[in-house]
Amino acid sequence: MNTGRITSEDPRLGPGSLYAKIPIPACRALTYAGHVKASQVLFALSLHSSGAHPIVFPSRATIKKYSGVGKDSISEALKVLVKFGFIKISYIKVGRTYRNQYEILRAGFHWDELNEVASRYKVPKGHCTRCNHWIYRGGWSVQEGKDGLATVQVRIHKICGGIVKDLTRKQILNIRSQEETGGIGLCFDTRQEVISKDDNS
Repeated sequence: MNTGRITSEDPRLGPGSLYAKIPIPACRALTYAGHVKASQVLFALSLHSSGAHPIVFPSRATIKKYSGVGKDSISEALKVLVKFGFIKISYIKVGRTYRNQYEILRAGFHWDELNEVASRYKVPKGHCTRCNHWIYRGGWSVQEGKDGLATVQVRIHKICGGIVKDLTRKQILNIRSQEETGGIGLCFDTRQEVISKDDNS
């Protein structure tokens, strides 16, 4: 397994520590979509990726060992990962044989870079009170503001400068309902609406 030369502010991680970069947006989107086995396979691939290079080449037996996914299900899981834009598979010649090489793509680490398939399964994290758009993780910056005499942190929409509020329980349930029925449209950035804005309560 490759070891990453990555620095971290986590006090538990110092010289000699071993850890991997996990594409959290990808794993969550796959779980929301019901592709848990694909998420487990992506996790297994990530365990073999160094911080300096995204390409890995574990065998099917190794993927099975680290993911817990059976060999018969690995092929389907890999197809899902390619469809969602999280990995790229190529074939390299080693001696007289060929083997799979997997590149873990950048999109899996960024909510706003998910492709049109994966975007169906990312969940808005807030609502902008100015432009009325649903805002995804990473779509705001945090600034300090005043609430009377108290100093508070305010989330500001990066695009329009509006204040980002938490979604209500009713809005979240509405999102989940439309996800399950395939009613959420495809989106490519935080400016595009993906669900009805009628419910702003």
